Amino acid sequence: MGQELMTPAQIADICDGRDKAIALWLGLYDTYHATRDEAARLTLGGALSLSCGRDWTEDTLTRAFIQSQPIDQRDKETGARQTIDARDNFERVLTHTMDRRCWAALMEQLGFDQLLDQQARKEFHDGLRDDPVPFTPDNCAATFGNIWTNRRDLYLRGIANVFAKLDRRFRSHNGFKIGARLIIDRALNEWGSWDRYERRDTLRDVERVFLELDEKPPVSEGHSIASQVADAARVRGSLPTVIEGDYFRVRIFKNGNLHIWFERDDLLQSVNLLLAEYYGEAIGDGYETTEAEAAPAYHITPAKNFGAFMTSPEIAAQVIEHARISTGQRVLEPSAGKAALASAARNAGADVTCVELQPGFAHELRVIHGFADAIEGDFLALDPAHYTPFDAVIMNPPFDRGRDCDHVRHALAFLKPGGVLVAIMSARAEYGEDQRHKALHRMIAGCEAIYFHGRKWIDLPPGSFAHAGTNVNTVLLAIRKPG
Repeated sequence: MGQELMTPAQIADICDGRDKAIALWLGLYDTYHATRDEAARLTLGGALSLSCGRDWTEDTLTRAFIQSQPIDQRDKETGARQTIDARDNFERVLTHTMDRRCWAALMEQLGFDQLLDQQARKEFHDGLRDDPVPFTPDNCAATFGNIWTNRRDLYLRGIANVFAKLDRRFRSHNGFKIGARLIIDRALNEWGSWDRYERRDTLRDVERVFLELDEKPPVSEGHSIASQVADAARVRGSLPTVIEGDYFRVRIFKNGNLHIWFERDDLLQSVNLLLAEYYGEAIGDGYETTEAEAAPAYHITPAKNFGAFMTSPEIAAQVIEHARISTGQRVLEPSAGKAALASAARNAGADVTCVELQPGFAHELRVIHGFADAIEGDFLALDPAHYTPFDAVIMNPPFDRGRDCDHVRHALAFLKPGGVLVAIMSARAEYGEDQRHKALHRMIAGCEAIYFHGRKWIDLPPGSFAHAGTNVNTVLLAIRKPG
């Protein structure tokens, strides 16, 4: 049937068949129990019935089918006990079983399983496990219509997830621009087998992406780059050694580390364009350079569209938690926008000073959100010497062309010694190697991590700014100023 949507009539016929099959099984249930009861009435030996043990691995459908007495169950949500008629219980178990099979079968028949990335396939099958959505014409049209409509986004997300798992640098679509080599530590054990199978599987996924872009069919497991690596690693006396494939050159070391070079610049460019399409360049993560006037001096012009991608309440709550905002603290929010961070800090008991470049937002901060200390202007133009140092800075600065680096560097000057800064930044900020990012890295090298485990960079969940129209990956920078 291929990757084509069924007509409403076809889907209605399939769902009608599901309903008839359920009805036949319910009829069989009634016949079985009526026959058993009639046989018990006729014979001196009493009732006969099929038996079913109590092993949890047994078929729940079989157990429900032979059950004749009401069932006492606890409601999962309320915890209340309830009695369920045996036939009603069988109908519920039967319907769930039938729906799981129908959903999975139609997904495979339509070929839609090939449209879903690994994440979406897991979400789909997890949804079938406990309480599947009823297999009805409306639900089928909604589910498969959504997959078809969003097939490009799902395909792109699958590629993005593959490279993000391979190396943190690829969480930003211009990770390839750092260099064509990556290192996987301790990928293999002392016997030459994969020590961490998710690394093997991810490398296989990367190979599949390259094969697809090269318009070639998938290769078998035995001929994959992952298998070649493992075979070479088992010959311990030959290590270190290099194996070469169509898309990779891999150096294998005795300690199990792998150095991998991508050999096809044209395919790297293709992948990079796909990742750029997925992540989007709307907030400036897709530039070739961050060089500006007298780099690494600050940018002297505003970000494109002011870099206004607003923080969700969920992310704002994480920022406040990481910054450990408490009652009585003086907090600065240098890009206050619609007050998501500023309001969350005020709700935590802080005295908040806001800075906002756009006059309309600045007006709303004062009049609608009630921030008496709301400064209208360019934060990068403010002189920290004119302000009493703050206990904390929380911020979601513009990312455009490395401006998040500028804002964070400037914000540190507003902090008192020992003050904390938590900034939402592009995933690129952690590893960017241009002048602007190097300037940031030099500055924060002297800062402490807020947490005892020493992590200054904290990944935010994928899609944290999907509500703002971009899939770009983001991180939190959480640091404490020395002093």
